[in-house]
Amino acid sequence: MQRVALYKDLSLETINLEKLFGEVVEKKISGYFQISYWNSDDYLLFADGEFLWGVSISRDGARREIDVGTYRAKNEPGKVSFYEVPLVNLLIFKHHIKTPPDPYNFASYGYEFLTCVKFSHIDKNKLMEQIKRSHLDGYLVACNKGGFILMLMFQKGLPVCLYKDNLYTTGKNQRINIEKEDAYIAVYATEPELPLLLCSMDTLKKEREDTFMSGEELSIVKKEIATKKLSALLDVFSSKGERLYEFFYKGTQLLRLLHTMDRIESHNLDISPGTKNIYSLYTIQVKESIPPIQVEFYSEELVVPEEIYYVDEERVRAIKSHFIEEIGPVGAILWNKILKEKGYLERRMREEDLRKLVEILYLEIPDSMHANRFLEKARRVLG
Repeated sequence: MQRVALYKDLSLETINLEKLFGEVVEKKISGYFQISYWNSDDYLLFADGEFLWGVSISRDGARREIDVGTYRAKNEPGKVSFYEVPLVNLLIFKHHIKTPPDPYNFASYGYEFLTCVKFSHIDKNKLMEQIKRSHLDGYLVACNKGGFILMLMFQKGLPVCLYKDNLYTTGKNQRINIEKEDAYIAVYATEPELPLLLCSMDTLKKEREDTFMSGEELSIVKKEIATKKLSALLDVFSSKGERLYEFFYKGTQLLRLLHTMDRIESHNLDISPGTKNIYSLYTIQVKESIPPIQVEFYSEELVVPEEIYYVDEERVRAIKSHFIEEIGPVGAILWNKILKEKGYLERRMREEDLRKLVEILYLEIPDSMHANRFLEKARRVLG
């Protein structure tokens, strides 16, 4: 799924930003807001309507994390856009600055063999068979809103390496447990070299880090790689916030991938003369041949003890509706933030938890008249 612009370059002077937030939350959309000013861009990421992460990036590449609960747009001219993207693209947006890089830095690159979809919506055995029949070179990535879960690399349709919990596993059969309830998976077809390179990233060794001010200076580093016939990864952070990865095998360039926010594409980096950029040079021992492994997926269904009883979900939704009525559209974001912090679920909430939630929500409403009105409505729901 390519990113889709639901809103594009709306003026901050005329748009009600809180209502846009509320729409994304209510419709449970996955994507991100880009709020642009002359000297910076603010990005607010939402997964199924829940706030995931936020960051402000200035024109010189400086970053500052954003708390959506206290976020206010600047009182200056600006534009707002919202792009709908799959969860995996939101996660690589957040993973963009991860260093040293790992296989997740490359998630979402390639042709979508299977678009990002809930694990519970697919037949995993049939998917593995389809990958095998297609002689796929590429990878499968699993994730949830908390982050990446695993990556499974394929060569000619056969799994060859599992990356999970910072461990690379080859040569051993694997049983993989993925919780169906909140997991998503996607499969990407790539150049045959990429799975081998990803499998080899456990051998990365950082040789040096330095700055450069022009494309000519970076070319000197590439000539050194070619002259010494190094197998290497050149990892570049540009002053504009982009990240370039170039893989070399015995001095010859294999792949060049450019990471720009939520996208990774086979593009080159445009370096503005006189700007300060950073590169890291890693050597890598490329595995030229990896034997296939057997992989079995399974899920453990959540078992709810019989003695635990949950309130009717309609009562929970009524409390939510009253809260938003009294605090405004931002209430939908605060509601999700508080539920996530407390570990509550709308569809499985105990009576005592609902009463505690009402007390918390009451304190979140700054205006006493609206707070008391909310409490009165909530008490009628609680009974």
